Order: sequence, then C-alpha cells, then structure tokens
Amino acid sequence: MTNTSACGAILCLVGITSSLWASAAPLPTNWQMLPTAQQAPEKGLPSALQAPLLAKQQRPLDRVELLVALPFEQVLPVVQASLAPLGKFNAPVQRTRVAYMDHGWGNVLIARRPELKAEFIRRYRMPALQTAVEQGALLAEELPLREQRLQRDATVDAMSDKLAELQGSFASWQASAEQKHGVLGRAKSTIEVRVMQVDEALGKPATAISLSRTDDWPNPNGGIVDQLREFNVMGGGPSPRLSRRRVPEAVFTTVYDAVRALPGAALQIGVGASDWQLPAQADIRIVEPTLTAPGGNKDATAAQRLLPFGSGDYYDMRPLADGSVLLLSSYPDALWRWAPGMGEKPQRLWQASADAGRAGLSMDPQGRTAWLAIQQQIVEYSLDQQRALAHPLRWAAGVRQPISGGWKWTHDTQGRPVPYDHALDGGGALRDVLRVLEPQATPSADGEPWIYAQRFDAPRQGVVGGYPGNSLVKPVRWDRPGQGFWIEDPAGLTELDGTTGRVSRVLTLSRRFGKVDGNDDTGMAQWVPAPLGSAKGGWVAVGFVLMEGNRRDPGMHVVDLASGKLRYSLALPGLNALNAATASADGRLLALGGNDGGTPVLAVWNLESGQSLSLNASRSACWDLRQLHWAPQGDALIGLCGDGVSRWVLPAEWRSR
Repeated sequence: MTNTSACGAILCLVGITSSLWASAAPLPTNWQMLPTAQQAPEKGLPSALQAPLLAKQQRPLDRVELLVALPFEQVLPVVQASLAPLGKFNAPVQRTRVAYMDHGWGNVLIARRPELKAEFIRRYRMPALQTAVEQGALLAEELPLREQRLQRDATVDAMSDKLAELQGSFASWQASAEQKHGVLGRAKSTIEVRVMQVDEALGKPATAISLSRTDDWPNPNGGIVDQLREFNVMGGGPSPRLSRRRVPEAVFTTVYDAVRALPGAALQIGVGASDWQLPAQADIRIVEPTLTAPGGNKDATAAQRLLPFGSGDYYDMRPLADGSVLLLSSYPDALWRWAPGMGEKPQRLWQASADAGRAGLSMDPQGRTAWLAIQQQIVEYSLDQQRALAHPLRWAAGVRQPISGGWKWTHDTQGRPVPYDHALDGGGALRDVLRVLEPQATPSADGEPWIYAQRFDAPRQGVVGGYPGNSLVKPVRWDRPGQGFWIEDPAGLTELDGTTGRVSRVLTLSRRFGKVDGNDDTGMAQWVPAPLGSAKGGWVAVGFVLMEGNRRDPGMHVVDLASGKLRYSLALPGLNALNAATASADGRLLALGGNDGGTPVLAVWNLESGQSLSLNASRSACWDLRQLHWAPQGDALIGLCGDGVSRWVLPAEWRSR
C-alpha cells in the first residue's frame, strides 16, 4: 500500500530477463516480478503458462489490488483498453447499493466512518441487547462492553442497509477472458479483472482494480492408470487436472503501466482491500496473561502401570475407593471393572445390546458409586452392591428432546449424570438456549426407571454467537449444591441461577485461544478439558491454548470466585494440547497433563502457595495420556493412557487432605 511516486527510485532488477518488464514502471519496496527460474516448480506446468509472476517478499500472489485516486468513469476505459490485446472482456457495468459494498471495501468504509457503525448499533443492535437483559441472558453492566465490542468489529453488518447514509450506489465492472494453450488446447488460463468505484469507502474519488489469472492444465500423474493405481476409498485417486491462481507479468504490467500514467493517478498497490483499512486502536482493557510453568521441583517416584491393554481398548475410566477402576469400551459398548489381583483381564459388568450412542461416565466424590449414562438407560455400579444395575431412561412431561445428536452429559454435585443440550426453544419466538435437566427419580432397584425433569432453559446461549472459536457454552464441573450453575462462554465465566437459568454473575477472562491480539481477547479454547471448579477452594479453572509463534502453550486459568480475579495461568508450554485436568477433593491442588510425542507431561500446583511439582513419566509406563483423575484416597493420580491405566503416587505434602 505504498504510493509509487514515493518509491520511484526503487528499481526491481529481478525481472530484467524479460523484455516486457524491462520497460515497465518500478515496483514499491518488497514487491518484485519473480522470474520463472526462482519459482517453486509446478508439476506438469506447460511452458505456455510459465511466466514471471508478481510477488511480495519473494512470495507469488494469487491476486493484486491497485488503487487509483481518480473517478471510476475515467479509469475503466483505460483498463479495458489495456486488456484488449489479452482477450475479450465483455461485461456490463453494475450498480450496487453502498451498504453491500463487497470484496473487503465495505469494511474499509466502516473503519473510516465509525459514526455510521455507532449509529447502526444504537438503533438496531442495542434494543435487542436490552431485551436480552430483561430475559436474563445478559446483565445490565455487560451492555457497555458489548457495545464496545460491536463498535470494534471490523466487518459490515448485513443489516446496515437500513442507514440512509448507505442507500446510494457504487459502480463496478467484473469480467474475464479465457485462453487455451497447446496444440490440443488442453491447458487453459482465465484472466479475471474487477474495476470498482470506492469513493464512499475512502471519502474521495477512488477506483480499485483487482487482477488475477487462474491456470488449469492436465495432471501428468492423473491418467486412468494412475487413478486405478492410487485409488483409495476415502479420497479417490489423483486429480486429473491441476490449477493455480497467480498474477503473471503480462496481465499485471499492461494495466499497471496504463493507469500509472494517468495524471493524478497516485497509484497504490496492495494484496487486498484490507491494506487500506485503518487499524483499530488497541483495547486498553486487554491484558495478556502471565503464564506460570512448572518449577524445578520434581517427584522421583516412577509411574506404576496398573493395567496394560491394547491401544483404543478403553476410552473412559474412573478410579474407585477400593483401588479398583471402572473402564468404558466401545465395540462392544461395555462397562468393565479391574481390581488389583485380577491380572490383565477386567471383569465385564454390563454390555449394551445395541449401539449405546453418546455416553457419560461419572462418579460420586467418595468414589463408591459410579454411573454410566447413555441415550436409553443409566447403568449404576456401587461398591456396596458389587454389581451393575440398569435403569431405563424416562423423561418427565414437558421435556423437549434434542432435535439431533442426543443429549450431552455432565454431572451434578453428587456425581450423578446430568443431561444438557444446546437447543432452540420453541416457546414463542425461537431462541437459542442451554437446556439442562435434573434427576426427578433415582431408583435403587434393577430395572426401575430413572426419570429426568426440566431444570431450566438458560437464554445465555443465545447471546454468545459472533465470537471467534466455538460459541457453544460449556458447563463447569462443580462440587457443591446450592451454589448456582457455572458455565464457560466466549465472553467469560458466567454463573446462572440454579433454578431459572438467568444470569446472576459474569467474570471476564484473560485470552483463552490464539495469538496476542490487541483488539480482541474473547473466544473459547479447543484441545482442553471441560472447565472444573472447587467450592472448597473457591475457584474455577478454564482451559486455554495460547500461541507464541508456531508454538502452543496449553493450560488453565484459575479464577478466584470471591474476588473475580485471576489467580494463576498454569501452563505446560510447548505441548499441542492439554489432555487432562483434575482437582483434589480439598480444593488445594490442581493437576494438569498432556503429551510430548506420546510421553506424558504432568504437573501439580498448590493453589494456596503457588508451588508446583512435576511428576516423572516415561513412555513405557504410559503412552499417550488421555485422562487424569485424583484417586479417592487422595494419595495418587490415576491416568488413562492409550495403552493402559497408570498411577503416580504423590509425596505426603502433595496429597489431598
């Protein structure tokens, strides 16, 4: 985006081998015409399509945008005349409402005229947010921040055509011409050009020109024999044709030189409209978190393999108070129990007669009773009865079933399974809600029904869209009744009234996903465990995956519920994901785990002192850590690995009280 009059002394020497480029105008700094000898080889590219390509910082571009400080009516004939030798570009001039200015120029307009965005938000967005406050989806104190985020959004709202200031029109001309190459004409290229009036975006006469060419040619390794030899069921065989999108010298230079010669052109060059978009000022509210990695303390105790098994045999696990573990398998869908002394063959407690669907395995805080929840029944196992009881699922009157995908599962403070769904509420106007049920009847006898009733439809789900990343709220695993219902959403950490589902408190969070961005820190992380909290410890932990260059730093933000402030941002730097997190029953300790090339990486933090302990692990003791649970006795961590169940015995000061 540099005015060429300011760069007239900068000569591009790379393309002097081309007679056409030898007489062309110089390019701005960091732009060059890349000779064919310096281009990455393209498989089977015909010689007719080989040409110097426009590049920026030595990287060929798929298109280029030229900005001319002259009216559309003056620029268009010059562009059409310069392209005439390259083919027939026949297309009419179109006129479009300014509110629908596309190709990124509408965003340029909004960024340069913030008063329009502010007026639109005031008239057409804030009333809906006020209604959300009345419905219990937002708190009134959230409105200023919501308004600020809307104002900072660089995109054009689809409803902005309501503004009188954007009712005018702009002119554009978009055309293409195809050329065939070779004796048989099997290779072809399509030159695409767009000339667009952008006066409204820049507040003065201006015209944008976009140029590119798509090349298409036969794949030398895509014939019938190759198709048969390399065919696979998932992806078929190799493509019979190859293509690329570039800006060749012949297309670019003829237009660039023609419009540059116009008096008063003040020609600028960019890769797209965003090069002319005014950057937003950094949000002073955003403070990047300071990560706390494990310290030097390391437990010398080696991991103990409790049960070896084949990769993928089991996908869920819970340790029980007597030292045994429950395991969940697929193919078949079955619940198993292993105890010391059984060798390497767990005992099967229950098996589904058909596909069980989405399952949830949970356990009471004492580790004496566990529940397996599937779409048709609840399977209960207790150490007292030493057998599995199956209860058919029933739904109380008025419980609306999910439209697709079935219920998802979390658990209540007693560990009992709780179904929830992200649903559309059909009562009155449709709205997106978090639907949560609760047990109405929890039988003790085998075969008696387990009944769920509606707890609440939380409207919060309907106001979290439009944020980066996943926008479905996540229930927090919580351990005390009567303390509300916590969820993580893209805006932060939200407490819902446990009876009505209305918002009662919102805590903002530090960045949870991606690279440092001075304009936005919202959005939820992928590749992290579900959020969890401790009423005894007075905190909730929420996962993050932050980026530093190409390195991922996964971990969890620990939020103090009394103050609403961030206590720690605990991290396992350099791992691809955070696979597991578990808290001690007393709320003092939080353990995190992941993998470094299949070798477990585990650390425990004392949330009162801030000290940490790294646990020794080896690939032979646990390959691919997938889950981590605190043993009910509080003296060890139990891990579900890709090849077995392992245990890490903790030093005395690192055990749950």
